[in-house]
Amino acid sequence: MAKLEVDEGRVYGARYWTVKPIPSWELYHDDWGGVDIWNSMFEWCIDTFGPTPEDGVWTPSSRWYVNNAKFWFRAEADRDWFLLRWK
Repeated sequence: MAKLEVDEGRVYGARYWTVKPIPSWELYHDDWGGVDIWNSMFEWCIDTFGPTPEDGVWTPSSRWYVNNAKFWFRAEADRDWFLLRWK
């Protein structure tokens, strides 16, 4: 699985839990650098948490979105589900 950097950030004053996948420059199951893993993570989030707003960070109080090479989760439990799936 991918290496994941966990942190938190604020959007419009609200706390979001962030996860940043760290690319590997090794071949991982025919995937150089984790590009396919990123796409799989994104699709998993859509299937699990529903679609993210197209304008991402610019929509206040979104459940989750992707920005700045990170996945942002409004609920800590959603972040934890993501970590359980991808660690």
